[in-house]
Amino acid sequence: MTVRFHEKAIQWVRAGKRVAVVTIVSTVGSTPRKPGAKMLVSSDLDLYGTIGGGCVEADVVHAAREVLKTLVPRLVTVDIKAKSAAELDMLCGGEITFYVEPVMPDYRLVICGGGHISRAVAHVAQNLDFRIVVVDDRKQFANTTRFADVHETIAAPYEQLSERVEITPHTFVLVVTRGHTGDEVCLRQLLAGPACFVAMIGSRAKWANIRKRLSDDGFPPAALRRVHSPAGIDIGSVTPEEIAVSVVAQLVAERARMLREGFPDHAPKPPKTRKGKSARKTP
Repeated sequence: MTVRFHEKAIQWVRAGKRVAVVTIVSTVGSTPRKPGAKMLVSSDLDLYGTIGGGCVEADVVHAAREVLKTLVPRLVTVDIKAKSAAELDMLCGGEITFYVEPVMPDYRLVICGGGHISRAVAHVAQNLDFRIVVVDDRKQFANTTRFADVHETIAAPYEQLSERVEITPHTFVLVVTRGHTGDEVCLRQLLAGPACFVAMIGSRAKWANIRKRLSDDGFPPAALRRVHSPAGIDIGSVTPEEIAVSVVAQLVAERARMLREGFPDHAPKPPKTRKGKSARKTP
């Protein structure tokens, strides 16, 4: 497997595509390719590499589409003894077994804010296949001493969130800064990006106030509907640790749903502003 093969798979996943790797694991008789040959199949049916071409490839692409729907690997055996020479551009008399497996994306959880709830959320989520990034505008709240088990801490103004943190279609974001101002600054950047899930800690009244300001500044209703607030599922949580369980349960549930149904294809547009009025960068 070449470096370029890996790079293409990563490129497609980061672009929000589902990707399957097809590998020939065994052959019997005469076959166009031998064990070890690989091909990538994306959810929009882009192909990279080849495992033989013709109708054999068509059969495997069909199997790859099923794997991308279920995310369950499978073995596929294709008998090419019955395939015609016209279909394969050659007369083969063998059998090929393929292993078709999905490439699972790297799910990132970005936590905006480094307070008590953030620490509790990071602790609960750390063993659930999230790469956790914590951002806070105070160094004493975004450091590896306070967050020893996360993948990255960033101490920077919230206005730099979109510059300092890579947000992909597989990024989950929890907004829990120390105040309304920081929350709104983060949301203004997140709603113009491709994050698959955005949640904010706080009351319904708090979100209603922020939502009105965002709407007045031109953010469309579809963008505002992406915000889940109050964050978490209702389990009667009170303490930071209980809130963390509520929030992480919602993250896991949403990730499972997206794996079944497909991750959203967000193509955000900049907010439209009223004539003579520019969109606010801060509340």
